Amino acid sequence: MKYTSLSALFVQTLIRCLCWLMWVPAGVAVSADSVDASSAGAHELSGRRALYEGERGTTCADYLGGVLPWERPGGDWRDARGKLFGDQPYAETTPDLTGAKWDVTGLVRKWVDTGTRRGGVVVRALGTGNSATFHSREARSPADWPVLIVELTGGGREMLKPTADTHLSCSTYRPQGRSETLRVVGTDASLLQFDLPASIVGRRLVRAQLVLFNAAAPRANPMRLGVFEMATPSFPASAVHHGLAADYPADKGIERNPEVVFASGFDEWTDWRSRWAKASTGYYEVVKDDWQRRFEPLTGNALRVLIKQGHNSGADLRLYLKDLGGEVDELYFRYYLRLADDWDPTVEGGKLPGLAGTYGEAGWGGRRSDGTKGWSLRGAFLRAFPSDHPFRGLTQLSTYAYHADMKDFYGDSWIWPGALLERNRWYSIEQQVRLNRPGVADGIMRVWVDGRLVMERQKIKLRNVDRLRIETVWINVYHGGVAKSPQDQHLYVDNVVVARKYIGPLAVKPSIGK
Repeated sequence: MKYTSLSALFVQTLIRCLCWLMWVPAGVAVSADSVDASSAGAHELSGRRALYEGERGTTCADYLGGVLPWERPGGDWRDARGKLFGDQPYAETTPDLTGAKWDVTGLVRKWVDTGTRRGGVVVRALGTGNSATFHSREARSPADWPVLIVELTGGGREMLKPTADTHLSCSTYRPQGRSETLRVVGTDASLLQFDLPASIVGRRLVRAQLVLFNAAAPRANPMRLGVFEMATPSFPASAVHHGLAADYPADKGIERNPEVVFASGFDEWTDWRSRWAKASTGYYEVVKDDWQRRFEPLTGNALRVLIKQGHNSGADLRLYLKDLGGEVDELYFRYYLRLADDWDPTVEGGKLPGLAGTYGEAGWGGRRSDGTKGWSLRGAFLRAFPSDHPFRGLTQLSTYAYHADMKDFYGDSWIWPGALLERNRWYSIEQQVRLNRPGVADGIMRVWVDGRLVMERQKIKLRNVDRLRIETVWINVYHGGVAKSPQDQHLYVDNVVVARKYIGPLAVKPSIGK
């Protein structure tokens, strides 16, 4: 008997029986193409994108919280014509007493034909009406789980449970993925992700149907619901940009370039230290070998910074521009960063090097910027991802910004999309800051990782008075906030260059180990 001729009750009974045979614990996320973080390079980041139901997961604002935002709040989708945010669904229906069923053959056939192994569905309201509430994959009974039924030539059938599902509530910043229900109300949609098994590849698709079961009795005036394809946001895909460093293999002689303000590879420690503030503090030393932490040098010596267990501060080193020709309104700061084998900030994030003009008055430590006393744009690292997160084992970087338009006493976080760093690998980190005209929000900040632009933010206001300029290059490594480091953690810094023009990555990167 064809599936389309079965009664709704019998369909659910059939699904209940089959779901018990294919049972997977509701709290376990299954990813067909997940990879171990230790082997994941930047080119593999796109393949690791996936809905995530836990903390720092999918929300109204973010596809992945703290990693990758939606193009616009409320989630991104493509319609049946391939139009972003289009209004033509692949299928539409009105829920009945049992739930809702859509013929999504066209969408799944597209996935099969294009070799898509992970597909996403967005269920949205097509008009006005009461909200719809369905069981999610976290429902206690497997018979209530959402299911994608895929029929193949030769009588084959696959019944797929979502590997993740959630609903987007724009009234909260919290993920809703661990809820036992999926809701569609107003502009708030539900999202489901399915991993297609290898058994479907190369097979002819006959039919695909998406089935959701009611978690609450439908009310009068039910809304009509449409199925769209989820449009997964992408990481920045800019080309590698080369700059001043392209003419100086391994940075040799780059300090003689007239645009360079300062350069150090830490191979002349005495000379390097004499040019930094005498009041610098922290736990740091220059090393050439550190085999216990799988260190491999970049071009010679490197600065090793330690955040001790039970402590916050790793390093506080400041290069004052007044000692190097004077303070400026625009500057480029490039350094190489390597996170050690013991790097694992599981408790809280913290600060990394950046540019600042605090003048000892404002712009750090809860001393709010107002445009008249001080500012800072330090780099930052976020707390480690949970063990089941798609980007587990990687460290997300951002800017920790004290700026004139900030609302709180503590800095704002500006994420660098795609800046997800592995341990035991050298990365070129370059930050450009162009101060705004006093009182005018026309400042600019850009960030490049390995020469690729990962963040550009315009219309920044850092100052309302002329006297605030770029005062310091600030090599700051700090755990927290307030929370102390749960264990000793190390990182390495090398090949620092400060210039008036874009610097770019090394022309030759000898001995960059993984």
